[in-house]
Amino acid sequence: MRELAFPAGMRWRLWWALLLGAFLLAFGLWMRELWGLLLGALLLGAFLFHYRRTAYVLVLEPEGVRREGRRYPKEALKGVALDALFGRLFLDFGGERLPLPLGLHGWDEALAHLGVDWRGVEGLEAYLLGQRGRVWFLGALHPPREAEGVHRWALGLYRRHFLKIYGALALCVLGFWLLGLEAAQGLGVAVLLLGVALALFWANSFPHDLVCLRGGGRYNPLDPEFQRLAEEGRG
Repeated sequence: MRELAFPAGMRWRLWWALLLGAFLLAFGLWMRELWGLLLGALLLGAFLFHYRRTAYVLVLEPEGVRREGRRYPKEALKGVALDALFGRLFLDFGGERLPLPLGLHGWDEALAHLGVDWRGVEGLEAYLLGQRGRVWFLGALHPPREAEGVHRWALGLYRRHFLKIYGALALCVLGFWLLGLEAAQGLGVAVLLLGVALALFWANSFPHDLVCLRGGGRYNPLDPEFQRLAEEGRG
């Protein structure tokens, strides 16, 4: 048997929404501010939705699959349908529908285990090819096994580039700190402006247009162009 699950760290990706939501909720209760209560509840709801979604676990067994203690036999599978709005598949087991999120690592392996080629699911390949940019880096989608090497390469670029942005933001913090020192205010202004300029420049210049703050970006791990770039980058 094998378990398919989201990476443990992904469940806490919205930790900031948990902290900020709890703070705003407490502030709203203390100050009796309706906007604080509503915004806090919204952020906490977003965290809980994401946390629950990424708690999904699917067990592959010789006879079929199992989720939350219920077994779904291979021979009962009648069809697979795409739910493009929420980025998932629905597996029809004779009237019972099992959701299969496309952000789950190994979703294509689960289909293959049930005797279904993911490319044969109506609309799925076109849907995946149409998704570009940050959606692949935020965990909403995970590529099938044949594109995982490309995705690991792209993730490395994406994370290394963000280190530059974080470094620029650290310069901004340093600039603010220097502004508080009377003898270094001129230097503080220069450091702050440099940090802002670098942060804006790097935020809008991801390598190969992986993502774009204004339009989402061009990245898709199934795109032959990015498969070629990955081979050249690893070569």
